[in-house]
Amino acid sequence: KKSKEQKALRLNINARERRRMHDLNDALDGLRSVIPYAHSPSVRKLSKIATLLLAKNYILMQAQALEEMRRLVAYLNQGQAISAASLPSSAAAAAAAAAALHPALGAYEQAAGYPFSAGLPPATSCPEKCAIFNSVSSSL
Repeated sequence: KKSKEQKALRLNINARERRRMHDLNDALDGLRSVIPYAHSPSVRKLSKIATLLLAKNYILMQAQALEEMRRLVAYLNQGQAISAASLPSSAAAAAAAAAALHPALGAYEQAAGYPFSAGLPPATSCPEKCAIFNSVSSSL
């Protein structure tokens, strides 16, 4: 009688562990489907650890890109406030209206220089501003 109870208990434990592993594998398959990597039949399926490491690195990269975008938007918004204050009232109203339509429109009116790279020379036109940043590497 005791061995039958132990066998039934062991079968229950095994079934529960099997369900847990199936759930874990299903979750990892779902993770593999949303992280960027080659999903073709010729590419081997990522292992569990490779999937988790790739997902971690992807999340960190996305967080870094998001932070860089936040700094850029803050810089663009700061530049719009500075350039709007230096314009005559009718031009300032037009700049404010343009900024309300699209926040990046005021970017070309800003003082040169980029808050993430110290020591850059001032530039006056858009091509000059772009030329300054050709040598600056992005963290993306």
